[in-house]
Amino acid sequence: MPELRPSERPARILHAPWNVGGNPYGLSRGERELGFHSDVMVFRAHEFGYREDIDLGVGTDDTWESRRKRLRFLLWALRRYDVFHFNFGYTIMTSFGEDRVYSELPLLRRLGKTILATFQGDDARPPADNPWGPQQPSYLEWAARYQHWKRGLLVKYSHRCFFLNPDLRRYLPGAEFRPYANIDPRSITPSPLPDRKGIVVAHAPSHRGIKGTDHVIAAVDGLRAEGLPIELDLIEGVSNEEALARVVAADLAVDQLNIGWYGGFAVECMALGRPVVSHIREDSPEDNPFGNELPIVRADPASVRDRLRDLVADRERLRELGRRGREFVERAHDPREVARRNLEGLVAMPDSAARPDRASRAAAAGA
Repeated sequence: MPELRPSERPARILHAPWNVGGNPYGLSRGERELGFHSDVMVFRAHEFGYREDIDLGVGTDDTWESRRKRLRFLLWALRRYDVFHFNFGYTIMTSFGEDRVYSELPLLRRLGKTILATFQGDDARPPADNPWGPQQPSYLEWAARYQHWKRGLLVKYSHRCFFLNPDLRRYLPGAEFRPYANIDPRSITPSPLPDRKGIVVAHAPSHRGIKGTDHVIAAVDGLRAEGLPIELDLIEGVSNEEALARVVAADLAVDQLNIGWYGGFAVECMALGRPVVSHIREDSPEDNPFGNELPIVRADPASVRDRLRDLVADRERLRELGRRGREFVERAHDPREVARRNLEGLVAMPDSAARPDRASRAAAAGA
């Protein structure tokens, strides 16, 4: 572990190379508020409009031109940054050889850099454990050859390794669970539920199979056939900004029905004061680190229709769930607190990162 030494400047942090669901950017802004210098570099801008600081524009290409651009950036970054936080199982120079994965991780260690890694899902989860995800033969062959190497290198060389989905703990020995930090609750104003008799259900699948979209559509269609006033707003192919605007116009959201945990979309919905329905695996305490504090309505493909039927008939419960969800996000998904947990004990914390006492927080909230 790096030795903590007084420094004339706060640590400089780089998040790279994928801005998955906006989580690296949200965490980076939280680090800036703590007093660190923090940037996000991506290989390609996110299709949903999540922001970044540096876009190399190389995409997923592993050509010589791509390697040249990445190497040039790495040489610059080595002089500029103290902490390298990698996302989605990749580093800046990850490349694939004959059943091996190569990266700059050993070099970063030798140079005394602090290395962090966050895994989001299928970067760590084998395809056999996610039958709803990609199953193309070419992907299965690639995963069989390289996934364990790519995952293992980051686990080996990182000073700390994190996962956002609790089931990933079985593939990442020594790693720690972290809540999503994709949004700052203070930047989002919750809105009251629309004044109407029926309900609109928002569902925004980044991958229909993983999210269980067919089951959501079938549940809403079935309830409409029963004569219930319910509609589905299927949010696809739009920017994150537009997706959030459509969530505000809805009464609740269904996140996902297969994997067993909620995603960044659910965090955004709760921050807006919208109840969330999602499948939460709870076979063991480690499956749900928040326990009964988690204000998500539990559902799976077999029960989602019944859960939605209950909510159509109980608008007061919708309001209460929306209130609880907002309070939960403020407690559990504050990017400043996630950033603090990630970095404490590894780098010196700036004076500005000192935790305010309750009185100070209350005064700030009332300002």
